[in-house]
Order: sequence, then structure tokens, then C-alpha cells
Amino acid sequence: MRSVSLVATITLLCGAAWTLPMLIRHRFRSPLRLHLFLSLSLLGLGNLIGQLLAPTTLDGVFFTGFTKIAYNIAILSGLCTMICFLDERPLRRWEFAGRWDVRFCLICLALMITMSALLPPHLRAHTFTRPYLNDWRVRTFYDVGGAFLIFGYAKCAVLALRHARRGRLVARLSLSSVSVGLLGLSLSCLFRIMWVHDLARRGYGRYITYEADFAFGQMATILVCAGLSLPFFASGAQFLRERTVHRAQFLDLEELWQRLVFLYPELILDQRREYRWLPSLDYTSAVYRRYVECRDGLIRLSPYLQHASREAPPAAGAPVEPDLACLVDRALRLHGAAYGGDTASSAPAVFVTPGTGRDADYESDLADLIALSRRLRDMRSGRGERMARTADA
Repeated sequence: MRSVSLVATITLLCGAAWTLPMLIRHRFRSPLRLHLFLSLSLLGLGNLIGQLLAPTTLDGVFFTGFTKIAYNIAILSGLCTMICFLDERPLRRWEFAGRWDVRFCLICLALMITMSALLPPHLRAHTFTRPYLNDWRVRTFYDVGGAFLIFGYAKCAVLALRHARRGRLVARLSLSSVSVGLLGLSLSCLFRIMWVHDLARRGYGRYITYEADFAFGQMATILVCAGLSLPFFASGAQFLRERTVHRAQFLDLEELWQRLVFLYPELILDQRREYRWLPSLDYTSAVYRRYVECRDGLIRLSPYLQHASREAPPAAGAPVEPDLACLVDRALRLHGAAYGGDTASSAPAVFVTPGTGRDADYESDLADLIALSRRLRDMRSGRGERMARTADA
């Protein structure tokens, strides 16, 4: 019991924390995101109060029965807010009177609080056991709360299934799982009301026991948690995949970047000391940073590229990738020569992206620079191997 409740609480609170950064970015002015955050927070807090904390923990601080009241207020309010979120009808300042689902929630909470106030102190910390259920006020308490839970879970299940039909694969799987789990929770609450009124003895549910209903509700809770967790794991997998791709691009630019930075150390953009750890985490920014530095270095190298192209002109048209790599390699070697003074620095730039037939956007330009860097690395490796063979001979 506690393990499933702990998983449900962690899932709901982590989901609320996951929505918080985007909500802060919008300065809490996004009503739907705010409703989602409040719903997950209230449901998580309700599970924490009602399932994980001992009843005497809060009752000893406030009054007997406070834990049960706080638990039901959190769960019913969170479920009502979830209905508003899934229905895409956020609550406005003056819309409480016009929303029958909200009025239904408020009426149920008012009746539950009234029943608790009518109970004597020794019955306010009641549970699903027969001595407590013999009192009509306790039965009414559970009937009223169960009525809204049946409605709320069923309504959320229908709305989640409606959204699942319009979503992508991950959203469909997630929302379908959540929908089935919520429907199971709705049935669990219905069975619980039947058990409260002892309908099994009257022939309306001979197999309905509290243990069976509780196990059924636990399985439904696990299914809801799995559905809620699926987008998190999917986005995490996507983040790792993109990070792997960007890390490979970052390393592929290493050869070209190092050779240009060796000639022009000022290429390295100023970076504050506290953010020097960033490339190991944010490879997207690191790749773009290295791309800009390589582009800047090639522009500075353009006079030597012009001279190298005069020494070894291409056969026809623009140089293809291997010829361009040789051209850049030759220009790097010519750097610092006699003609690299003022005349070179004032020469026009001749370096262009290799002709690949693609649009000159960032992605295609980055792919060309990566291909150039790989070619330079292969040339350096081949030159090293030839030198090693010459030394052995």
C-alpha cells in the first residue's frame, strides 16, 4: 500500500515540478499550465497527507479529523482543477457560479465538512471499518466524497481519451493509459460505496470486498502513474538523443577549431568563469559557439585561402570537399609567411561553403564545416602515418 502511494505521490509532485519552469517563464499568466500545476500539486499533496502521513501527525497539531478533511479538500480540488484543464476551460475570476462541475465539488466539500462537524470527536478520525460505518454521518461522508470522485475520475477519463485521439504517438499512449487508469479509479470508488452500504449481503455484489476493491484501485493508480510518467521518460530519451548528436558535432568540429584557434587565439568568445562547465551539459549552445568561432576563423584566413587557390586552382568551378580541405590545409600552412602582412590582411575574402546544392542555412553550413573538419583530421592522420613509415624505412 505505502509503496504504491509513495510512487503516486512522487509521480504527481514530480509532474508538478516539471511544469513549474515553463509556468515561471510565462510569469504564471498561462491559465491552463497553472491549472495543471495546481492539479498535480493538490493531488500529490492529498496523497501525501492521506496515505503517507499518520493521521495523528496533523490531528495533534490542529484538531481530530483535520487530516481527513485536508486530504479530501486536496483530492477533490485537485480533481476539479484537472477537469478544468482537460476540458480546456480554465476557471476565471467570476465563473464559479456558472460552472456546475465546480459547484458540485464545492457542495460535496461543504457537505463533508458539515458531516465531520456533526460527528462526535471520537468518530472524526473514522476509517472504512464497520464500527465507524454504522453511523449514518460517516456513511454520508463517504457517499458524498465518493460521488464526486466517481464523477471526477470518469469525466477526466473521457476528456483524456478525447485528447489521446488528437495527439501524437507518445501522447496517445500516455493519455490512453491515464484514461484507463482513471476509469478504473472511478469504478473503484463505485465499488467502495457499494461496500460501505454492505450491498454484498443483499446480493448486489457478493465478490466485492474492501481488500479486492483496494487492490483494484492500486492497479488503476499504477496505470495512471505509468501514463503520467511516459511523457517525462520520452522527453528524457529525446534529450539524451539530441545531446548525443550535438556532442558528436561538437567533437567533429574539434580539428578545424583547434587549428584556427592556434592561429587566432582571440577567436574564443569571452565566457564568464561560472559558465565554463556549460558545454559538458548544453552541447547545443557549445556547438553553435564553436560554429561561430570556426566561421570567424575562416573569414580571417580568407586572404591565405585566396593565395592558396592561386597556387593550386581547381579543375573547374567551385572546389569540391577534398580540394577545399586541401585548400584550407595549405592556407593554414601559409599563415605567417612573407605575403601574410598588410597585403594579406586587406585581401578580399574568398572562402565560401562548398557547393552542395542546399540552402545556406545553419544546419547545412554546420554539416559542411563538420565534413571539412573530418577531412582535415583524416589528412593529418594520413600525413602522420606516412611520416611514421618514412622513419621506419
